[in-house]
Amino acid sequence: MTAPQSLSTRTQKTTSNAASPSARPQPRPAQMPAALQDMLCTWVPGTTSIVRLRISAEQGHERTLEVTSTHLGRIFGKEVVHDLYLKGRSKVSVTAQQLALLT
Repeated sequence: MTAPQSLSTRTQKTTSNAASPSARPQPRPAQMPAALQDMLCTWVPGTTSIVRLRISAEQGHERTLEVTSTHLGRIFGKEVVHDLYLKGRSKVSVTAQQLALLT
């Protein structure tokens, strides 16, 4: 069993192990995300699990899809579905990869 160290000894040890700012690894530059599109999610009237997705495209075109709320939650996370239940609509920025998963 060892004797407890004094507070001054412990603080000296922790500060001596700290790496200098120049020795820290530099963060990598963030990769550029794919082109983002806005998607508005609303419930299909008269249903309890079908969601209508309006996806804005370039040049003012709009694309409409309908998916289940379960499928939407698997791709975009529970936050989107949570907002949909609470507010009746949700707005999300989607990448081309996420859009491909929807279709």
